[in-house]
Amino acid sequence: MLPWRNWFHCSGSTYGTWLPGDRRGWRARHHREHVEGDYKNPPPPGTYDELYRHSQRSMKHPPVFLDAPQRVIACRKMAQALLYHDVELVELSVSAAHYHILARFTPVGQEQSPGIQIPGLPEGKNADTYEILKKTARHYVGIAKKNSARALSDAGLVAPGGVWAVRGKLKPIADRRHQLAVVQYIRDHALEGALVWSRLDGNPGEVAS
Repeated sequence: MLPWRNWFHCSGSTYGTWLPGDRRGWRARHHREHVEGDYKNPPPPGTYDELYRHSQRSMKHPPVFLDAPQRVIACRKMAQALLYHDVELVELSVSAAHYHILARFTPVGQEQSPGIQIPGLPEGKNADTYEILKKTARHYVGIAKKNSARALSDAGLVAPGGVWAVRGKLKPIADRRHQLAVVQYIRDHALEGALVWSRLDGNPGEVAS
């Protein structure tokens, strides 16, 4: 399904906090194995316990949980990166172990920032398929994650080795009603201690410094 007007709800987790085999459900890369679930409807108990233990043993360093000062830097740097690359960002939240982004991604080759080219796509290629739109979104979210992780490392607030889990989830926005629901969903994360950046609240000036 092509997203309504190129809007996506992007989400992901910090390193080591949502591993393959997790009882909340998980998705293997390239859909080699796919298990859906949530807190109310998890996979049957014990189904993937061994895989989860293997995932834990494979970790290169402990899980990353962001405290309040770390969330401030991560949120601001992610917003800065997306805005710098002309991504139409509306809402962004960073909590202890997750981020959520609501944004519109300009198709590749159409009014993109000078010098930015999505790897693997011919120059000037229009994003006329869902897969190309997803690649565009993943590219810019990846830049935002990389910039925020570097800022945290440079400030001495995290140990070297990575802050964010690889990839993440991209959910296409279906219509205006869905878009407004995601706005509220992201904002509600503030009640759980997340730092929320919102264009609707006039926050863009706060991340410009």
